[in-house]
Amino acid sequence: MKQLRPVAGIILAVLILAISFSPQARIFFNLPDQQKMVVGESSHINFGLPDQWQKRIQMQVMGESESVFASPQDPPVAVNRSTSGGYEIVALKPGRVDVTFKLLGYIPIKSMAVESVPTRRVVLGGHSIGVLLQSDGIMVVGFAPVVNSQGEKVYPARDKGIEIGDLILKIDGKTVRSENDLARIIDEKRDVSTVITVKRRNEVLSLPVRGYYCSETQRYRVGLYVRDGVVGVGTLTFWSPENRQYAALGHIIIDADTRQGIDVLKGKIVGASVQTVKPGKPGRPGEKIGVFSSNSGVSGNIIKNTHCGIYGITADKLTNPLKPYTVEVGYAHQVKPGRAQIYTVINGDEIEAFDIEIEKIHPERQNGKGMVIRITDSRLLSVTGGIVQGMSGSPIVQNGKIVGAITHVFLNDPHRGYGIFMDNMLSEMAETGERGQTVSTNYK
Repeated sequence: MKQLRPVAGIILAVLILAISFSPQARIFFNLPDQQKMVVGESSHINFGLPDQWQKRIQMQVMGESESVFASPQDPPVAVNRSTSGGYEIVALKPGRVDVTFKLLGYIPIKSMAVESVPTRRVVLGGHSIGVLLQSDGIMVVGFAPVVNSQGEKVYPARDKGIEIGDLILKIDGKTVRSENDLARIIDEKRDVSTVITVKRRNEVLSLPVRGYYCSETQRYRVGLYVRDGVVGVGTLTFWSPENRQYAALGHIIIDADTRQGIDVLKGKIVGASVQTVKPGKPGRPGEKIGVFSSNSGVSGNIIKNTHCGIYGITADKLTNPLKPYTVEVGYAHQVKPGRAQIYTVINGDEIEAFDIEIEKIHPERQNGKGMVIRITDSRLLSVTGGIVQGMSGSPIVQNGKIVGAITHVFLNDPHRGYGIFMDNMLSEMAETGERGQTVSTNYK
């Protein structure tokens, strides 16, 4: 008997190895490591193996639910054998579990994390918004020479180690909130050396800098161009009626000169009326040109500026005249190549729907480029030439569900661009908080 065991083990190993190289087994091993499902959804898995092997593969729920809505005794997903072969996974309640595939009931050969998420509904966006964002720190965007008493051009701050992209936080231990604060403190110190505290990436540095008198401005300067915020036009993606939170843009706001993301000190959104559109052409992006309006019914603060967009809380509830009721959220696994629509403004403050085609889907991407889309609407193409600046955040709707938002345009083909999934935007929703406004630009 003992002599037969090694032989049996070798035979079993050979059989498993042979199966592993079969087309059916490759389908099996290519199953994703993670899968998201909406409560009520089902997913069928059929390996295409012969019946005698299909029966020897068991699929079991191993992990306990992490959701407060589902007890460990009642897992969020159920696994059942399908009458047509294979298995069916059914999402029952919110939660997350590990599903394991076992050969002969005890040999684990594949594990998959399954997350069951609740159905969610939001108010569809498409509203044109003005964005006013003040950075947490004064950003250095360039160097401006100061002519000293000998007629020489000097760069006091640059020579002491300050770099473009640095965020000025304090001077002599005093916090500076705006470019006016910075100019006033430098002028008050006159030609006395001051300690400027800057944030450079994740490092905080303290650098001694002395101001020089500038005859042109008739005040003391340290030779910097700075900016304490940005102003622009974008599109609101969705609004949550449960807590008045909104999401917009679908991508981070960066400083135009330094190309760095801006840390939020305070900011706000207001309604914007599109006055004209500069059409996009290959190699030259177009843009919406609008004016801000505080009486548009759209207003709110900015709490977060993230790689998935800006987030905050609105003062009043929002509605979309084209979709007076909330719409269901569609997640990345539900998006399919094919027809869809975007909602955006190209004239005044009127939200309109335009046809697009979702060409490619990359569910694994987390960089705001999960979808490749193409504008197919002839009217939108005639007015804008395709995707233009200010269209970022325009919600994408497929099969009646909001599935994401426009984020980027292809520079050499403005008819096409990228979109972000709702999965990513929802993951960055802010908690709570009320904060402020104001921005400006100048040199010091």
